[in-house]
Amino acid sequence: MLKEYLFNQKSNFTCWHSNIPGVQICNFVLCQAERNASVSIPVCGEKLHFEVLFCLKGRLVIETFSHDLCAVEAPGAFLLSDSTRLCNCLCSGDLRGIFVSVDAVSAKESLRAICASLGIELNTKAVRDRMAANGYITMSGTPWIRAFFEIMKLLPDDARERYCVFKSVELLYLLCYNTATDELKCENRVISREMVKIRNYMQEHLSEKITIQLLCRKFLVSSTFLKENFRRTYGMPVHTWLVQQRIKRAEELLCTTQMPIQEIAQAVGYESISQFHTVFKEYYEMTPGQYRKMSETAVLRPFWQ
Repeated sequence: MLKEYLFNQKSNFTCWHSNIPGVQICNFVLCQAERNASVSIPVCGEKLHFEVLFCLKGRLVIETFSHDLCAVEAPGAFLLSDSTRLCNCLCSGDLRGIFVSVDAVSAKESLRAICASLGIELNTKAVRDRMAANGYITMSGTPWIRAFFEIMKLLPDDARERYCVFKSVELLYLLCYNTATDELKCENRVISREMVKIRNYMQEHLSEKITIQLLCRKFLVSSTFLKENFRRTYGMPVHTWLVQQRIKRAEELLCTTQMPIQEIAQAVGYESISQFHTVFKEYYEMTPGQYRKMSETAVLRPFWQ
């Protein structure tokens, strides 16, 4: 699925490596010309082919033939074992990650050698059987995922790809066992289409005043339905999610443009510059001006990574 799409991208933002037979790694950034544009990713299936996406930024929405929607969002991971179950994938805005493609047939001997050196046995067929219900799993907020991204923060860029290969093999190994599957909490959280529409609307109108009442009127839902389903889908209240998106966008504008801070505040929905300063400082422990100055001389990690 992602392998073919990324391979066809003629961009300086996709870098492929293959140091292990049957295993390919791609460090990529998919930049949309328009921040809110959606790009459809073609789906095609291969037997005994596994794809692992470690999502560092952005969001990928997967649609099944039964019309269910599921998403992987940074910081999170997505493992695909059977793309014939999927009918479409969409990414909105920019998507950044490290992608590992494992051909279980071509990589059989190299995987066997790696596992033998560790004293373990990897049964890719057992993994595929374990994932037969959906053909994919998504993971976010689990101990395994949190530990993975904490280590990623400490690694230099040239070591991150090798670490992702190592963790991909570990993930396949853990999925051979029922108890490990429970520990990983690999639950595919189905997203309601109403929540997707509401989320996209807010993402596309960050500069505007958005209230629960406005969303309820626009999408013809009750406030109870909106609050409960949004929290269930995205793991946080509407207001918290909206503030995070506003601050993410402000951070990007501070680092990539020379827009005055007053204009940035308005672009992300804050009429009061003092309120913008207060909220921004809650996330970054410094003012927007201080953050911009530091970003010019140092590599700063956004609060969501």
